[in-house]
Amino acid sequence: MNISAHRQAGTLRYTAAGLAIVIFWLLLGEFAIAMRERSALPSVLELLRRHHASDTTVSLLVSAFPSILGLCLGPIISYRSDRYRSRWGRRLPFLMAATPVGAAAMIGLAFCPTLGAATDRWLGAWSPGLDACVLGYFCVFWAIFECIVITTLALYAGLVNDVIPFPILGRFYGGFRVVSLSAGIVFNYWMFPLTDQYLSEVFAGIGILFGLGCMLMCVMVKEGDYPPPPEENGGGAGGLAAMGREFMRECFSNPRYLWVFAAMMLASVTFSPFNTFYQYYANSVGISKASLGYMSAVAYGISIVLAFGIGWLVDRYSAVRVSLAMLALHCVVSVCGYLGVRDAHSFSVLYVAHVIISGAYFTAAASMPMALFPKMRFLQFNSAKDVMVSLATIAIGVLQGPVLDWSGHDYSLTLLSAAILSLLGVACLLRVQAALALTPAGPRRALPSTSA
Repeated sequence: MNISAHRQAGTLRYTAAGLAIVIFWLLLGEFAIAMRERSALPSVLELLRRHHASDTTVSLLVSAFPSILGLCLGPIISYRSDRYRSRWGRRLPFLMAATPVGAAAMIGLAFCPTLGAATDRWLGAWSPGLDACVLGYFCVFWAIFECIVITTLALYAGLVNDVIPFPILGRFYGGFRVVSLSAGIVFNYWMFPLTDQYLSEVFAGIGILFGLGCMLMCVMVKEGDYPPPPEENGGGAGGLAAMGREFMRECFSNPRYLWVFAAMMLASVTFSPFNTFYQYYANSVGISKASLGYMSAVAYGISIVLAFGIGWLVDRYSAVRVSLAMLALHCVVSVCGYLGVRDAHSFSVLYVAHVIISGAYFTAAASMPMALFPKMRFLQFNSAKDVMVSLATIAIGVLQGPVLDWSGHDYSLTLLSAAILSLLGVACLLRVQAALALTPAGPRRALPSTSA
């Protein structure tokens, strides 16, 4: 492939220095987003633990509830963004509107204990209790926070698809993974142990960092020009209904895309149960928070070393092939973990292997939607995939908490579910790879679509 193809994305044409600058600002934005993502779940789990939330409550709030929001919000944002045109582009205006709200919601989470305590005192005998008051405020800010998470993650992926040349996407996502893992190391090694005494301050600091970093990225990155969007179907309820019908027809009428959606859905929910309850699992075998943070940092460090190599493999052999290999390896590790984890040492080995291999999968799979979905309808098709992921996550979230409560908190069941789901995901990816093998040689954006 010639050099110019590596420096062109749509109407954007870069010099080597210009492309490096764009990548820098995108990765700076990713660092801000990653710090928010890496800190949110551990900090939220600590907050919920302090206020005696059950496994069922944790599962519903952390897994099922965000997925319900994604199911409703994701397709609308994606459909509108794909068809939006402005002097600033079709992604950046939405990102700039969402970022301050997300930062404010993160800061709001920081003050949940203070607000809950004040409300408990104010209500007096009418109060449902301190824990209930804190969790009530948590639900409000968590709902806002998750809406912004859904919006920013989708729009960031769309922005990358629009401004980064396709031939280097694998290596870009290798760098993306390095930045994300570096954020994880910073949080887990230095900040996570501080949540015992400074949980509110950690929440607030991350919220400010996210707001400043993401806004700076939005100001410094420029989008190119796009073809005119198709004629809109009108507004109001009728317009929403027509939008829904068009969304369903374009995204779900091609059986090959259904296999893609199924593969990505199964791979996504494979990691969800263990990732939701790994802190509780570690605690149950006697691992301290400081030790868990240290193990996370070590695993992230190893993943950083591997990330660029995996990105190169993706650009060389395709995202589907490399993702398939990583998911199959994760299936093996999950089976070994389910059968072999009995104490702190065996959990430590399993945990480090899980973080490294799941991270390798996410690095490999990051550019898979760009390789398989239509460029001009990318965010719409990506949100259709997210709808499937949300439905599966809702089902897992509704089931996993009660099952763990019923089992007496047997967290090894999260590894059994990972083994089964990853095996099914491997089967679907094999079907996708078989479909790709039957298409003519050429760009990796190979699956035919009803929309260009």
